[in-house]
Amino acid sequence: MPLEMQNLSSLKSLTIRWCEELSSLPQSLKNVKSLESLEISNCNHLISLTDGGIAGLASLRTLSIENCSELTSLSSSLEQLTLLEDLTIMDCPKLGSFPAGVQHLSSLRSLMVLNCPWFDSLPEGLQNFKTLQCLEIRSCPNLTYLPEWFKDLDCLRSLIIYDCPNIKLLPSGFNLLTKLQTLSIQECPELEERCRQGSGEDWSKIAHVPHKYIGLLEVKRSGEASTSGSSSVQGSSQ
Repeated sequence: MPLEMQNLSSLKSLTIRWCEELSSLPQSLKNVKSLESLEISNCNHLISLTDGGIAGLASLRTLSIENCSELTSLSSSLEQLTLLEDLTIMDCPKLGSFPAGVQHLSSLRSLMVLNCPWFDSLPEGLQNFKTLQCLEIRSCPNLTYLPEWFKDLDCLRSLIIYDCPNIKLLPSGFNLLTKLQTLSIQECPELEERCRQGSGEDWSKIAHVPHKYIGLLEVKRSGEASTSGSSSVQGSSQ
């Protein structure tokens, strides 16, 4: 990538796509102080996001990393992106976890982790997020539980869990998520059974949520009929 990137002082949005030889982000990227949106996709030799590459992106609000098959780690400098609102990580099969400093993403409103098979736990730093409104987790078979501190995400409005078959129950205190408006649980057989209307062991934890999609059923509020059919629910920042 050109070293002259540091001279792009007014650049707001950057997409890096199909750069097969890219193994790391250029150090000069950190000097693009005005950058608000960064998408990195289909860069199959990218192994890690080097600290220097994103450390200076203090204005970044949207970061999307997609289909980077060799990516194994995110930069510890992620914690410096204090204005970041939307973070999407998709189709990164070797990515195992978030860096420890993720709790410093104090403006994060939307987090999506999609098709990351080795992703095995939510970072503990998430419990400090008082701005997180939308969380979507798809096709993460190594994720086996939602932590007990999940109830502390008290601004959460939309939660989607799809194809995470080893999540077997909801944590205690889930019913304290009183702002949760939409809950979708699909392709999670044991969790779906526990959330069965009326009889499921976890039903009392989710009964308060206005819009529930459990398996192929849209579960209505008491007194309304449930309807069958596949459901597609997408969270978005307000």
